[in-house]
Amino acid sequence: MNFRQLDLNLLRVLCAVYRLGSVTEAGRQLALSQSATSNALARLRAFFGDDLFVRSAGGLNPTRKASRIVPGLIAQMHSLESTVMSTE
Repeated sequence: MNFRQLDLNLLRVLCAVYRLGSVTEAGRQLALSQSATSNALARLRAFFGDDLFVRSAGGLNPTRKASRIVPGLIAQMHSLESTVMSTE
């Protein structure tokens, strides 16, 4: 796993799928097609070496690894957004 090789846009997809429990809904929120969102999730799975989400009757549930990673990412994304938007 090499952080420098990670497309940081993929982290937005990871956070959206985590929050919404759906690839389709995450894609809608991010203005991506379902296939582009699925492709992003596949790249994330390869990068982290983990499924990240498992299907259930209620949608996608995060794996332990996703549950450890994503809350911190969400917090950092909010912080980054605040920093960027405060320059206006």
